[in-house]
Amino acid sequence: MDPGCADRAARHRPPHAARRLTRREPLSTAESERVLRLARVLTRAIDVFESQDAAKRWLQEPSTALGGRKPIDLLATDIGTEVVLNELGKIDHGFFA
Repeated sequence: MDPGCADRAARHRPPHAARRLTRREPLSTAESERVLRLARVLTRAIDVFESQDAAKRWLQEPSTALGGRKPIDLLATDIGTEVVLNELGKIDHGFFA
């Protein structure tokens, strides 16, 4: 994972995880999993929207297809992450809700 992606992920994590990333200290297993989920989704979103700014906007805005929830809010669990990735797949193939 590129260092910039870790920095972006840190902005969506609790302050202690962000501090650890900034100081290059090891994260807990749970923190590492959250950062990796966000990196995976962010990478896919950038690929789908062809722009980092557009991908970040999409992650932060409520989605009708996700029941009015923000995609970023679903990344706390593996299941929520899969739901977001599935939605990105639909968008990529031209299926909009």
